[in-house]
Amino acid sequence: MTTTVVIIGAGSAGLATAAALRRYRIDPVILEQGDAVGTSWRHRHSELRLNTIRWLSDMPGLRIPRSAGRWVSRDDYIAYLERYAQKQHLDIRFGVHVQRIVPAPGGWQVTTNDGELHADHVIVATGHERVPRLPDWHGRAGFTRPILHVGDLHRAADLTGAQVLLVGAGNSGIEMAGHLVDAGVARLWLSVRTPPNILPRELYGVPLHPLTLALRHLPERLRDALALAVAHRAFGDLSRYGLPAASQGPFQRMRTTGVTVAIDQGFVEHLTARRVRIVSAIDHLDRAEAVLQDGTRLQPDVILAATGYHPGLTDLVGHLDVLDHRGRPTNGTSQHPSGTNLWFIGYHPAIEGNLRQHPIEARRIARAIARQQRGGDTWATFAEIGRYRAQAVPGRGTRESR
Repeated sequence: MTTTVVIIGAGSAGLATAAALRRYRIDPVILEQGDAVGTSWRHRHSELRLNTIRWLSDMPGLRIPRSAGRWVSRDDYIAYLERYAQKQHLDIRFGVHVQRIVPAPGGWQVTTNDGELHADHVIVATGHERVPRLPDWHGRAGFTRPILHVGDLHRAADLTGAQVLLVGAGNSGIEMAGHLVDAGVARLWLSVRTPPNILPRELYGVPLHPLTLALRHLPERLRDALALAVAHRAFGDLSRYGLPAASQGPFQRMRTTGVTVAIDQGFVEHLTARRVRIVSAIDHLDRAEAVLQDGTRLQPDVILAATGYHPGLTDLVGHLDVLDHRGRPTNGTSQHPSGTNLWFIGYHPAIEGNLRQHPIEARRIARAIARQQRGGDTWATFAEIGRYRAQAVPGRGTRESR
C-alpha cells in the first residue's frame, strides 16, 4: 500500500499533526499500536492531572470543556482526545505495531505487524515517555520484595498501608509522593540522588503556567532567578527537612540534562509535616533490604521507581543515524540523506509543557510537507525545515509546551 504521509502514534502530537495536514488537504494514515487514542495516557495512574492549565493545553479546533476544571484529570484528557479524533475525521488504524522504517525509492518502507506500507513522508509521534526506565541495581535479581515503576502503578491506593521506598525526585516522583501520602501509605521514604527544582502550580491562587510562557523570551539566567524566587516564596528553605537546594536552576537544568521541573501537588506540605522522609540514593539491594549510599538499611514492602522513561526508538529508526546518545532524535525533524522526509514530533520536552507545543510543531511540519507536495519553492521548503529545527532545539526561548 502507498500513501502520502504515515503518522506513527495517536497521542496528542500525532493527532495534532494529522489535523494540521488535513488543513492542506493531505489525509495521513495514523498507525497506533494500542486499541484507542492516547494509549500512554491510559497507562498512567488514575490520580494524574495535567500540570498545565486547561486553556493552554488544548489543540486547534476544539477546546477542552470548562467542566474539566483548571487542572485536567487523566480521564477527562483521554475523553478530550477521543472527541478530537472524531471531530477531525482522522484515519486511525488501531492495533498496528510499527516495527521498522527503512528508505525506499521515493520515500520510506514502513514495516508493521499488519504488513508493509510505502509513504512519501513518515512522522514519528510515539512520545518521549514511552518505555519505563528501571535501574539495574546490584542485587536486584535476588531482591525478595516487589520492584515497580511508577508507569506500572495504576492507583496510589494500591499501596495503602505499605512501607514504600520511592526512588527518584523528578516530576513524577514528587507528584507520586504526594499521592502516596494522601492514599495512606504506612511509611514513605523518598530516595534522592539529585535534588530537584520544585515549583508550585499556583501562587496565591494564581496559576504560574501562563507566566512561564510570558517570560520565555527572557535570558535563561533571569528566568532561573525568577523561578527560584517563586519557589522560595512558596516553600521557604526545604533543606531543614532533608531536601537540599538544586545545584542548577530549572531552565539551565532542562537545557543541559533534559530534566524538567517538578510541580508540587501536595508533596511539600507532606514533607514539612514529616510525612515524607528524604534518604540517599540506593547503593545495592540485599535480599529484603535496600542499602543506601550512606550505609542505611531499609526494609520496604515495595520499591517504587520514579526513574524516568526513554522513547524506545532504537528498533524503529536506530539504524538511520538520527538518534543521539540518549536515544532521542538529534533534531525535532531529521532530513535523511536519501532526500525523502522523516519527521519527529514531541521528543524535546520544555518547562512550559508539551501539549501547547505539539500544535506549533505540527503546523510547521504540515507547512513544509504541503510545500513539497505542491512542488513549490525548494528553497522556501528548506527554510521552513530550518526554522522548525531551530525551534525544536531544547532550551530555546521560543519553545512553548505542556
